[in-house]
Amino acid sequence: MNKNPTGTSMKAPIATYIIISAIGFLLSVFCVYYYIHFIQGNVSEEVSQEVFYLILILFGISASAMIFGVMNSVGVLKGERSGTKYYLTGPAVGVVLVVLGGFYLPRSTVKRILSVRVMNERHFPVTSGKVTIFLSQYTREQVIDNNGLAVFSDINVDDLTGKIKFDITSEGYSRMVFDTLLRNPAPIQIILSERKVIHISGKVTDANEMPISDVVIMVDGTQFFAKTITNGSYSFNITNYSIGDAIDLVSSNKGYKDKTRNLKIERQDMENIDFVLQPLKP
Repeated sequence: MNKNPTGTSMKAPIATYIIISAIGFLLSVFCVYYYIHFIQGNVSEEVSQEVFYLILILFGISASAMIFGVMNSVGVLKGERSGTKYYLTGPAVGVVLVVLGGFYLPRSTVKRILSVRVMNERHFPVTSGKVTIFLSQYTREQVIDNNGLAVFSDINVDDLTGKIKFDITSEGYSRMVFDTLLRNPAPIQIILSERKVIHISGKVTDANEMPISDVVIMVDGTQFFAKTITNGSYSFNITNYSIGDAIDLVSSNKGYKDKTRNLKIERQDMENIDFVLQPLKP
């Protein structure tokens, strides 16, 4: 509220507020037109919301000018903050309330899809395993599909603004755990290192299920082998093989016929790779 030299109150004419309101309204209409034809659908949803809020502020300013003008500037906002006193009347009150109100609007409910593509060192998709993400308030887990993708749907945009922890596990690969900040909505590509050690174990028996000791089981064409013990079991590791590779296991014992098993490596620990051997005729 202003005062004239005589100390009496001076109220701004209603026409002044009507003019301000009209200007704000026309500006708002122009912004809505521009928003619909040039912005909406051409930018991300969260950016679109921010632009729409700016237009809302313009409507609020023009509306507050009209309302407080009609009320003869009886709206008052006063107080003290950081040692500074403020005393606002008329349309200034509406402007402040509209702008400050924006800070107290509900948090964004925009949802986003987060995709994680998991590859091996040869840039082939990893087709099994799981991806776990740790967000600020909760944890999500997703299985890796046959295309090497783990897709997380319905993730709040606000949950993707801070650090996200990833935990990726897959049979035959080294586990990967890391934190990151998302820079864009593009799929995250992860390269897993293959574990080069495969464990093979099993048992060797005859047709009567009696264990046979001292049978050599070896990977054909390599130096990897093991010899069965008293209960007929064997166990050994091979290196530089990966999930999906194929090998031939060959048995050897002077009292039994040699036998070959074609084996595809499907997991890190290949158990129960058993042999049933036929004795040599005397």
